[in-house]
Formats: sequence, C-alpha cells, structure tokens
Amino acid sequence: MDFTYYLQKNKNQIINLDVSGASGYSSSTINAGLIQNQGIEITLTGQPIKTDDFVWDAVFNINRNQSEVVELAPGIDVYTYGSTTYSSVSSYLNSYEGEPFGSLIGQAYQRDDATGEVLLDQNNMPLYTDATHNFGSVLPDFTGGFQNTFRYKNFNLAAMIDFQGGGQFFSRSKMLGVRTGQDPLTVATNDRGMNVRDPLEEGGGVKVTGISAETGQPVEAYVDARSYYRNVVGRRIYEEWLYDASYIKLRELRLGYTFGENLMSNLPFDTVNLALIARNPAMIWQEAPDGIDPSEISTGSQSISWYESGQLATVRSYGINLNITF
Repeated sequence: MDFTYYLQKNKNQIINLDVSGASGYSSSTINAGLIQNQGIEITLTGQPIKTDDFVWDAVFNINRNQSEVVELAPGIDVYTYGSTTYSSVSSYLNSYEGEPFGSLIGQAYQRDDATGEVLLDQNNMPLYTDATHNFGSVLPDFTGGFQNTFRYKNFNLAAMIDFQGGGQFFSRSKMLGVRTGQDPLTVATNDRGMNVRDPLEEGGGVKVTGISAETGQPVEAYVDARSYYRNVVGRRIYEEWLYDASYIKLRELRLGYTFGENLMSNLPFDTVNLALIARNPAMIWQEAPDGIDPSEISTGSQSISWYESGQLATVRSYGINLNITF
C-alpha cells in the first residue's frame, strides 16, 4: 500500500481584472490570490490469486482533494473564471474567498422558507431567482481507478476501470432538448393518462406542485406544457439542468495471446504478443442522463469542466496491437 498526503499552496495566480473604460483598457492582468489544495491518495496493489497456470494482479487507486480559495486580489472577494449565456440568461463559474474552488452560479427555483417547496406564481408557473444562486463547487469528492490483469497460460486479459464520486455540471444540451420539444420528457404521459402536450381541458398538461407565492397555500395544478418547458423551465431555471458527475467507466479492455516457445524457436524473435484492444467500451454506471458522458465533458480551453453544450458522442475505438521482442 502506498499512502500520500499533500498540501499545496498556489500563490500569486495570474488574474485578469476588469477596469474602467476611462483608462483606455478593458482589463488588467495581475498576480494575486492564494489557492490551497490538500488531500490524500491511496494505492493498493496485490495478487489475489496465483497458481501455476493462473495469475490475477490488481491495482486500486483513490484520491480525495479539498481546495479552498484562501484569498483573491485586494478588495475582491469574488472572481469569475467563466460564464455562458443563452437567451439572455447566464450562469457562471466563480470563486469566493473562504470557499472551495469553482462555485457554479445560476438561476434556481424560488422556494418557500418553511417547507422548501417551489413557489408558484398566479399562473402556477415556478418562480426563479436571479443568476446569483450558489449551487456549490463543481469539483468531485474523489476520483480513482481499478486496474485488473488476468493471465491464464498464454492468454492475458486486462481491464481498466476509472471512477468519480461527486462533482456537478450544467447541461445545455438537455435544457435545449426540453425547450425545443425534442426531449422525450416533453411528450410524456401525465398521471391522468394523457400526453402532456394535450390541451388542459382534455386532461393534458404538466402536473406542478408547490406553494402559492400570493396566498402561501399548497398548490397542485396542471399547466400548458409548451409554456412550462419553453418559457420557464427550459430557459430560466438552470437548477433543473444540473447533474451529478459521478460515474464508473470501463476505460480500456485488452485481450492478448503470447505465442509459445515452440513457434519462437523457428523465428528470430524472443516473444510475440498479439492483442485486441477496446478503448471506452462501456459506461458501467452514471448519475447523469444517458447520452451525456460526464467523464468526457470539456468546457473549451478552461482547465475545469463545469458545463456541457452540444457534447459529441464519446468515441469508442478498437485496435490490434502486435508486440515483438527481439
């Protein structure tokens, strides 16, 4: 077993600050701030089974990192690393002094203080906050991997699994799919057995529950699906499209065969190994909806991934590897 504890302090980061246009510049680049990372990493190696013909080697690794923005530039207690805007509604990746790095900021449901239920307006549509709600850090609680290698006589099978617990991201793909009526959610059957797109007077509509902001009384009602998804939930309320980034993924699978000494005696080689390799063959489990791969989310050139927008399907590749030793 290998155990590592680390404490890292990154001081005087490169920060771009907005400045008054009267200066003739739009921003100023300075060195400031202090970000602290501390955590542990554990690696376990072992050989659970070993016989004359069969060997199983295993390596398990897990890492937990905790970050804190200790300080920013003088006079600044919040710094925006990135933002994204659609239909005049924005979300942000901010850092605040004294909090973990990378807070996801956006519009959320307004909720009743006493019950936590969603507040509804006079038309029974959800009310929402300004784009100032802090949903917490996008960083995962832990990450790791599990490597297994099995050897039986001349055959060998290797499987690499990686995993992540926690973290979160905003999915614009899912939001736009709902807003434009292309997501299955917009053609679902409600609890009255009717399609949500059917007219309200015929039993259609989306069922909403919450607290009336006007009367303070509980509400259970049905609302027009197009108005609900297109104008409110699919545009204004980013909270609805936040997803847990936890996953377990089979990253690589390799099946090989090492040719025996009888064949090698007639060839100018010491060993020959032929293997079939599959990369990204399967997502074993994930919290996010199908069709979105949380392990492959990329936010442009930013060093941290916090929103997904039009993600391409994960590439699954297959190959043949020939290894010859002279």
